[in-house]
Amino acid sequence: MPVADPKLEQASACLQARDSAGCLAICNELLINQPGLLPARHMRGIAAASLGNTDLAISDFFHVWSTQPTNLRAALGLGSLLRKADRLEEALAPLEAARLNPDLEVSARYELGRVLTRLRRPVEAMNEYRGVLRRNPDHADAAANLAFLLERANRLGEAETRADLVLRLKPDNFMAALTKAILERRRGDTDSALRRLETLAKGPAGFLNRSIVLDQLGQCHEQAEAWTDAFDAYRESNQLLRERHPLGEPAPMGSYGLGTVKAFQEWLQTNPPHAWSTNTCATPNEPVFLIGFPRSGTTLLDQALSAHPDVEVLEEHEFFGEVRRQWVEGNALSRLASMSQEEIDAARGVYFDAMRSKRTRSECGIVVDKLPLNLVYLFLIHRLFPRSRVILMVRDPRDACLSCYFQSFDLQGAMPYFLDLRDTVNYYNQVMKLAIDTKGVIANPHMTVQYERMVSNFEGVLRELIAFLGAEWTPEVLDYRQKSQERVISTPSYQQVGLPLYTRSIGRWRHFREQAETELSNLSQWVDYFGYSKD
Repeated sequence: MPVADPKLEQASACLQARDSAGCLAICNELLINQPGLLPARHMRGIAAASLGNTDLAISDFFHVWSTQPTNLRAALGLGSLLRKADRLEEALAPLEAARLNPDLEVSARYELGRVLTRLRRPVEAMNEYRGVLRRNPDHADAAANLAFLLERANRLGEAETRADLVLRLKPDNFMAALTKAILERRRGDTDSALRRLETLAKGPAGFLNRSIVLDQLGQCHEQAEAWTDAFDAYRESNQLLRERHPLGEPAPMGSYGLGTVKAFQEWLQTNPPHAWSTNTCATPNEPVFLIGFPRSGTTLLDQALSAHPDVEVLEEHEFFGEVRRQWVEGNALSRLASMSQEEIDAARGVYFDAMRSKRTRSECGIVVDKLPLNLVYLFLIHRLFPRSRVILMVRDPRDACLSCYFQSFDLQGAMPYFLDLRDTVNYYNQVMKLAIDTKGVIANPHMTVQYERMVSNFEGVLRELIAFLGAEWTPEVLDYRQKSQERVISTPSYQQVGLPLYTRSIGRWRHFREQAETELSNLSQWVDYFGYSKD
């Protein structure tokens, strides 16, 4: 970085001596009289970042890079700070720019890999980590992160090769050790996985990594049929997140929050669909909606349908996001029932624009929007798409709730409700009431699929479902496991989907009756409604 006067030289010397406060003070003095002095802005950004003043650092790096686009060190600093501030989409452009500088490529690609992982774009993240390793084969953190993503992509052999290589070089690498433990557990080497995880649990990892380790310990104990130990590990993992994660508390008025669910229930009571303005719009290929409470088998069904040559399943994208903001959130809901045809057409257009941006198989005549918690927005589906088919996936409510409680989700949307079993059960009760009440007063063609029946009579249920969609039967849907190997599954069910069909998850709740029966008994209304045995 060129320096033009003694003050800039002093600021630079402070940075080299790790005197960030001194550098900050000098740069502030310089910028009072010369606010456009880019070297001072850049050095102040570096100093502010080291002192934890992220907002000032981001502002300075952005100013330098936008004023001087060739300053890719400022772009790298900006992208890295935006990643740390969880401003992930904003981090992409500066990091992609910094990647073009050969001297910065390794650092920029590594940061991009971390950002893309958080954005649930694993294929692109893996490509960035591979790019890092081409330039620097000894980059242990990139190799460990790549191994972790490869396991999630069910590329188990390559994941283990990568993890083993890192552990030979750096036996204390947390991510590589965690990935190795997961791989050991998945192949049935439970004792080795337990030993490795117990060692990790005693280490200095932060609360988030400790929560992940505890969740894996829960899965190992459950695999070993140590039910009490498994429940305790899952509970401790969730408690850590509830108490310490900034997103650990549910947002009642969020898009999927209980306050929002209650508001929808009250609105529907005074605005029944039969009183809404008419919607005459329909296209030859209206979207199909696959909904269900999380952990009810929607991903398994998604994979089977995706194997059909005329069906494209779009997995867990919020295509209604902008429509919700315009027509549902805040006071907008009051206008939904009286929408004009022009407004309906415009809202449908917003939805279709969002959908088209994610399609990769435009030749498919049937498009399935798979977002389980669109359960909450069944009324909105009907408002815009009154002829769309709806598939409702259901599972024994006790198994569904317990599986949500045991699952390690990204804490977004409704997922914080699943950190507490009582909250999980209450959420199920309220969401299912809204969904079933809505389903009873709308005219959309719908089919309810029970998870338990599907896994015990897979071909029979798939034949019924394919006929419901208006498609021709093909045995390709029965070979979904081979097809699924070509896809990276972004839901928590990625491990199960690659396995042969099994029934051991049916009645899982019975193993935890002693620990969970008090809460699960509050699901009795839905156990009866969906026809499950109370025992």
